[in-house]
Amino acid sequence: MSLKLKIRLSVFLLLLLLLGLGGYAFLTISYLEHGAHGIEQADFNLARSTVLAFLLAGTAVGITMMVRLPRIVVRPLRRLTSDVERVAGPGPATRVGVGRRDEVGSVATAVNRVLSQAQNERRATLAELFTERNRMDSLVRSLDEGLLLLDEHRTIILANPVACDLLGLREAELEGKSADQLAETNELLRELLAPLAAHNLAGDAEPDPVFTFPHKGESPHYQLSISPIEMTDSTTGKPVPGGHIFCLRNVSDFKKLDEVKSGFLATISHELKTPLASIKLSLMLLQNERTDATERQRLATGIGEETQRLLNMVGQLIDVARLDAGAGIKLDVQRMRLADVIGYATQTVHPQLTDKQLRLEVQVADALPEVQGDVEKTTWVLINLLSNAIRYSPAAAPLVVRVMPWGEMVRVSVEDCGPGIPAEYHKRIFQRFAGVPGRTATGSSSGLGLSISREFINAQGGALWVESQPNKGSRFLFTLPATA
Repeated sequence: MSLKLKIRLSVFLLLLLLLGLGGYAFLTISYLEHGAHGIEQADFNLARSTVLAFLLAGTAVGITMMVRLPRIVVRPLRRLTSDVERVAGPGPATRVGVGRRDEVGSVATAVNRVLSQAQNERRATLAELFTERNRMDSLVRSLDEGLLLLDEHRTIILANPVACDLLGLREAELEGKSADQLAETNELLRELLAPLAAHNLAGDAEPDPVFTFPHKGESPHYQLSISPIEMTDSTTGKPVPGGHIFCLRNVSDFKKLDEVKSGFLATISHELKTPLASIKLSLMLLQNERTDATERQRLATGIGEETQRLLNMVGQLIDVARLDAGAGIKLDVQRMRLADVIGYATQTVHPQLTDKQLRLEVQVADALPEVQGDVEKTTWVLINLLSNAIRYSPAAAPLVVRVMPWGEMVRVSVEDCGPGIPAEYHKRIFQRFAGVPGRTATGSSSGLGLSISREFINAQGGALWVESQPNKGSRFLFTLPATA
């Protein structure tokens, strides 16, 4: 039975009793008014009893309704309120109990429907949050930079694997711990926290500090940047400090490049100073009247050689500047015979071969096809490879140049008996200003020859690489496309 029907029946019963009492009284009064000359004692007693009965019944029903009706109305509402509070509070309850099929039961059913929708939306929101959290966690963990996140109380709330490795601590030993307490026993962390006190944060003109981590091998240099976190106060709406982000970026490559550039400047300065000093001395001797004609001719030849050396070096620098500017390489591609190129190159390096008493052997395959390429650029590459082989070869050692077909290409190789190159430096030596650490040779190099050589060969559609092992010599090879 619905709550509305219960209230209607109760009111109807009370109204029926009141109408019965009023009707009886009305009939009695009418009877007296229309000819009743006297009332018997028995009739009077009956009438009084009837009125009293109606009054008592009406009073009883009224009291009953006054007591029961609020309970009938309020009790389901209280039960519904209790169930809603239980669902809203912590605990396993997720639904409101539906006691009867009345109005309160309908409200409870509607509340359960709303709760079900809210739970579905909550699950979807949690799934999205977990997905975003996992995505962000994967992103943070895959960074090659060290990342530390400190809250406003300087408690570490996040540390990615790179940061843990740099500090020499496990993730469980960092997250949730006070950074200041850990810094008491960890010197590296103490150094990282020092810029906070010096107000050297991101955005000022002060350069970010660079820290060295010796256990990182060839990449020990990391630059620290600190970024403050700002949050919005929920009560005032104003920004408040929320902690700091510590980012350790690997700058070892930039450090190496800085060192390489410094070494290049020192080398190029030495390379330029030596021929210039020789030219200056030769000019002083030429100006001396006591120098005879033969000596003057020798000095002039030396000045020409040193000048050519300077021109070659400046030419390398110009080529590098053109490549850096994106100007590209201008080629005069034509059909050419590699035997002629080898002849030009070996004639150019003949004086160097004679000085070190090296034995040059040239092996050219029979029926070698012509190639498509630039004669000048290819000759320059071969001269550079021969010069490097001569520079690193011991005196009186053999030096071999081989030319053979290589599929649709023709391959040229220059083999020496030098100290060899470790495998980890096979790619590095083709970078600008790069070299092999600890390598000593007769003369010095600007570190540009192999880089420019590879650019020249690649521009002609070929490839240049090295095959070498320590103490077993080196073999530099390049290919050019054969003509159809």
